[in-house]
Formats: sequence, structure tokens, C-alpha cells
Amino acid sequence: MEFNANFTVSLRQSQSKCYRDALAAEIAAGRDLDADFYSKCRINHPLILAYKARILGGRRYCKEYADWTTFLIEKYGQKRDCLSLGSGIGRVERFLIENGFTEKFDTIELNPYMNRVASGVQPRINVQSEDLNFVQLPQERYDFILCHAVLHHLINLEHVLFQVNRALKHDGLLLIYEYVGETRWQFAPERIRTLKRMLPERDYRIPQAWEVRGFESVRSGDLLALIEQQFGTVCEQKVCYGGIYFPFLTCTKQETDRDLERIVALDEQLSKTDEIQPCYLMGVYRKSSSPQISATPWSDTQLAERLAPPSPLHAKVHAFLSESSLGPYLRWAKRLIFRGNKS
Repeated sequence: MEFNANFTVSLRQSQSKCYRDALAAEIAAGRDLDADFYSKCRINHPLILAYKARILGGRRYCKEYADWTTFLIEKYGQKRDCLSLGSGIGRVERFLIENGFTEKFDTIELNPYMNRVASGVQPRINVQSEDLNFVQLPQERYDFILCHAVLHHLINLEHVLFQVNRALKHDGLLLIYEYVGETRWQFAPERIRTLKRMLPERDYRIPQAWEVRGFESVRSGDLLALIEQQFGTVCEQKVCYGGIYFPFLTCTKQETDRDLERIVALDEQLSKTDEIQPCYLMGVYRKSSSPQISATPWSDTQLAERLAPPSPLHAKVHAFLSESSLGPYLRWAKRLIFRGNKS
């Protein structure tokens, strides 16, 4: 297979300490993400799920992932050769298999823990562990490719989008469902100003860059434009939204969920205009004839600045303990606190 090294971060740089530390943080974070965790996340609040069901699928209520997946079967029928990138614990893939969209899924996921869970819950999920920043996909192999909440965890976006397009059959289908808001959740002032006009009595705190660890949203601010450049001419449908509710959830405390009805209404209103940039994209695309987008390489200094921004001592201590033998106990305590806050 021809190796096309159109990288923002090179193979050599992937051996650096800051890259390997970010990779380890990404894997460590994934150990906490089971089905129970997802069901209790603020982002899966019933009001938000109902909102998404309406704008993504035209439904009043949807169970599990039907808000943005049922239309696949209704409009495009069954698919034979399917691939999912960044499949996590296989929730969406399992849903699509068990609802007749396909017989099986090939998946590529960095986290070996998640791969074990995915293959355990559905044996027709064929898992492979790999760093997607350097993935090489077979040419014209798949009828359907799913990118669900994975692209915003990647640095070599130009390379990955080209590989995805290359791997689609001539009539292949691509579904992208992604966070496309600001890199490292460093929300633009106009977003926070809009929230403060709506709910001035609430406290808003944008996360510090060092608090957003691993590869979380590492180039998300570039993603929407890159998807448009690679696949914009073959877009079959697209919904952009979340420019209000996601920063609200990220920058406020749990008790503000009582304001979500107002926040969701504002999100829907502003998503219909260009007044605020979206934080989420759900788009369906075909194989594109657009050329590969050229990547702009990062220097070693840029890599270190973006993956390991300066942090206070307590954060360094916490990171060290998380990666030590005490890590499992810290994660256990974190989950107890998380569940206590939900009760």
C-alpha cells in the first residue's frame, strides 16, 4: 500500500514524550466511558436528546441513537461493508447491526479496553486497535463509513479525511457526526456574551487549556472547514447546531440544568442563522473527487505547546498519580463523585 505522508504531526514526532503522554491520557480517559457513564452525562439530558431527535430526524422522541441513525435504513437501505472510526465501546455500531442496517462492522479504535467491550457486547463488531492519526485504509473497500465523535480527537485531519474518501466505494456513503467547535473548548467571547445576555445570573467558566487533556478537541476549530473542503460538493444533507447548549454545559455547574429548556430554545433559534458558529455537525456525504487537502506541519515546539500547555503543580501531580498504580482508585473515586452529583 502506498504511504502518503501528508501529516500535520509526523511519525517521528509521534515518538516524542508529549505525544506519547497525550496518547496515554486518551487511553486512560477511555477506561471511564461505559454505557452507564454515557447515559448520565449532561450532554445526554432528555431535553437535549429530544431537541436532537427533532432537528436531526424529524421525530418527537427517539430511543438510543435513532435520532441520527434511523434515516440511514429508511433512505439508503442495508449496507454490506461498513467501517467505523473511533468506535469507542461500540454503542452505535451495535445499534445499527441489531436494527438491520448491516450484518457487521469493521472498527478501528485506539483504546484496547474499549475494543474489548465492543467485541464483547456484539461479536459481529470486528475490532482493530490503531492510532488513527496514521491510519492507512484499503482503497474503495467500504459501502459505508461512520465517523462519530472521533475526528475532533485527531491531529492529522487532512490525512484521515483523504483516507476515508479513498476507502469509500464509488457509491459509498459517509456519515460524520462531530464536535466542530473551538479547539480545546476555548470558546469565543461572543458565545459567552450570548449566554450571559440570556442568563446573566449564572457563572460561566471556560476550561483552562491544560484541563482539556489527551487529544480532546485538539484541532476541532479546523474541522468544519476541512470537511467542507474535502466533501462539500458531495453533501447530501447537513445539520449544524449546538453553538449555545454545548458551551453552556461545559462552562456551568450541574445545578444550571434547570435552565436547559431556555438554552435549547435559544440554540435552535440561533442555529438557523449565522449569528453564532455551530459546535456540532451531522452530515451525510458521498465519495468526493476533490483533491487531498495539503497539511501544514507542526514544528516540535508547536506540538509541545498544543499537547502539553503549561499547567499548575496540582494538575501535574494529578496526572502523575492517574498514570501510576493509584490510577484505578482515582478513577473509581471520580466515578462515585460523578454519580453522586447526578442523584
